[in-house]
Amino acid sequence: MPITLSIAIITLNEERIIEKAIDAISTPCYGLPFANEIVVIDSGSTDKTLEILKKQNIKIFHQDWLGYSDQKNLAISKCSGDWILSLDADEIITDILKNEILEAINNPKDNVGFKIARNFYIGKRLIKHGGYYPDYQLRLFKRDTNAQFQKREVHESIKLDGKVGYLKNPLEHFAYEDLDHYKKSLEKYAELAAKEVKKKNLPPKLRSTWAFIYRYIFRFGFLDKSLGLELAKAYSNYVYRKYYLA
Repeated sequence: MPITLSIAIITLNEERIIEKAIDAISTPCYGLPFANEIVVIDSGSTDKTLEILKKQNIKIFHQDWLGYSDQKNLAISKCSGDWILSLDADEIITDILKNEILEAINNPKDNVGFKIARNFYIGKRLIKHGGYYPDYQLRLFKRDTNAQFQKREVHESIKLDGKVGYLKNPLEHFAYEDLDHYKKSLEKYAELAAKEVKKKNLPPKLRSTWAFIYRYIFRFGFLDKSLGLELAKAYSNYVYRKYYLA
């Protein structure tokens, strides 16, 4: 029997990029179908997100916001494919990655999941340094492996039963419109992450200073020039707020 692939996405006011993301996964891969089904859990979009989604053959469900982990786990539970690819609404899959995914699920060897790297963009600019690449995330997995996003307020990740491999080609992650959008998002993430901080044995200022040095110097953020400096400062401020608010 042919191996089937489901794609799971959660949405809330994603009109900025969702059409390109859906078009990418709906387009055949080298003449062959890519996904057998696309499942979207929307938590109440008021922009053009649903209008865009309804143009495609997509299974759309509404669920008031449960939190990142629960929302994504609900999307997984609605999928029926042999394999599931969990995507964010601002991630775009290239043809070469689609082809690699199809090859992987048809010949996984002893892997039941695969991690995928991400190219991180601010606007249209690719950020190559400062810890933003390769940013491997476990996103592709067999449905019968008890795969679940672990309960976290933010930066949720998947755990499953079995061996995990790595794919070579990255996702295109168009995360933020500009630097201000990134900074505002980090403010929200800091408030969420603060709820999970248990140990405060180091002062927030010391933690944030080290975060800046690590990303800007040791992870070569300075190679991204002025934007690399601003990103390192923004992340340092995120770390400070996370521990200050905890």
